[in-house]
Amino acid sequence: MGNMIKVYRSKARPGLRDADIDALLQSSRRNNRAVGIGGMLLFGRGCFVQLIEGAGPAVERTYRRILSDPRHIDAMLLYDGSGEPRRFPGWSMGFARLECFNHLPCVESFLQHVEEADAEGFGADAALAMLLEFRRAQAQLEAALAS
Repeated sequence: MGNMIKVYRSKARPGLRDADIDALLQSSRRNNRAVGIGGMLLFGRGCFVQLIEGAGPAVERTYRRILSDPRHIDAMLLYDGSGEPRRFPGWSMGFARLECFNHLPCVESFLQHVEEADAEGFGADAALAMLLEFRRAQAQLEAALAS
């Protein structure tokens, strides 16, 4: 089985703290490096959007583990693709808080859907576009810092 990509969204369990998210990121980065997968996690207004990618079996195992994680609820798979190139090569797990980027149209749209309790209106295409926008923004930042 080749490269696999999964994108899901979920809601943070009530009472989730910043320290919980920090712990989640530390363990995700460590575990992902160990099995050769990676991706991007976005968090805003109590919702997660995550892309995980890499070798199919490792992505499947990781996704099953994510589904049983008590730090979030109502997980919904938005995208499940295979045989595609990695979108976040070299990233064990990128992270961004969406409220810091609500000037981006894709983030504004997502946060508006969350506020209106219309998460179904924000599907696979919009989620992938938002995740890739964060990758582009990070690449631009790295290029600016290197010059």
